[in-house]
Amino acid sequence: MGHPDPLAVHHRTSRLESLPVEILQLIFLHSLEINLPRASPRLARALSNPLLYTWLIRLVFSSTNPGSREGFFTPDFLPPPLDFWALEWEERQRLQSSILACRWCTLPLMRRCQREYVDHAIRRKCADLVFSEEDRVLLDSLDGRFDDLGECDKAVDGRRGKGDLVLPAQLPDTERDRSSVSRSFDRKVAIWFHFGAVQIREPNEVYYENDLFRLPCSVVIGPGRIPDKVLQEPWSDAQFEFLQLLSGDFYLDEDEHSAERSVEITTRLIRKRRIEPFRRLLRMSFRAANCRVPACWPLKPDHYHLIRRYGGGGPGDPFAHFILSERWDVIPASAKEDLLRLIEPGQTAT
Repeated sequence: MGHPDPLAVHHRTSRLESLPVEILQLIFLHSLEINLPRASPRLARALSNPLLYTWLIRLVFSSTNPGSREGFFTPDFLPPPLDFWALEWEERQRLQSSILACRWCTLPLMRRCQREYVDHAIRRKCADLVFSEEDRVLLDSLDGRFDDLGECDKAVDGRRGKGDLVLPAQLPDTERDRSSVSRSFDRKVAIWFHFGAVQIREPNEVYYENDLFRLPCSVVIGPGRIPDKVLQEPWSDAQFEFLQLLSGDFYLDEDEHSAERSVEITTRLIRKRRIEPFRRLLRMSFRAANCRVPACWPLKPDHYHLIRRYGGGGPGDPFAHFILSERWDVIPASAKEDLLRLIEPGQTAT
């Protein structure tokens, strides 16, 4: 008898891999094991499906707001066996971090999911509202607004505004009460395109206290983690756009005081003299896992010493210039003196 072909042994498929693609996809949706496609090339081919990715993003990143409990997660939007409300918050948090770290979870895919989510929210929650003819045309043609997000609200300081597009609407006559008859409109429909969010509120309600439909939305009790892939080279514009989308809800550091992860990133940028990503990060707001309120990108005392060390010993250091102009009020007095001498020898803080 001849010896078995080692290549044939190497390519022998398991019982799981030999199942039809449809069955493998069903197993994947039941198990929600994000690492399953990495088990073999066969499983990767069977499960590398944009539609599966879309369903996972809807399952894991849609808002858990009260308004979503009735008539929102319809089978055409989130098909069985996926059950949005059966997912515990701990599992949702784990899946958020795992999916964000996946190579297939890209900004273009997330933007597409946002457009579909906003369209679905409007169809399900605004169907009975009465809009003017002009406003109905606006609601039916939102794609162009998603394609140009340059002027949209990005909550750079951690505070979201009232909406990029706010439209008045009336309730059907059968639902209007006497107190609302005298008003010109009964509801305001606000849309934030960068955030992929929709809100339907009464005219006099404070906008940020209302039910918010949003994707991606983090878990309130324990947010997902911002992935490493948007916090490293090559620091592209797409990375920063994705980072801006995630920064308000998903966490950067485990602890706001130690800030180990951001400290390491800042140290690396100073040593490599990467001033542009340094500037952009320090102008953004982030949250820590143990703090719900976003705050500025942290700087530690060691960073001021690193700037002096790697500043080249000459005037005009861009790192010193930047933090003196952007963080003057929070820089310790001794560090100010050192940084001022770095950019202008002989100058002192006043």
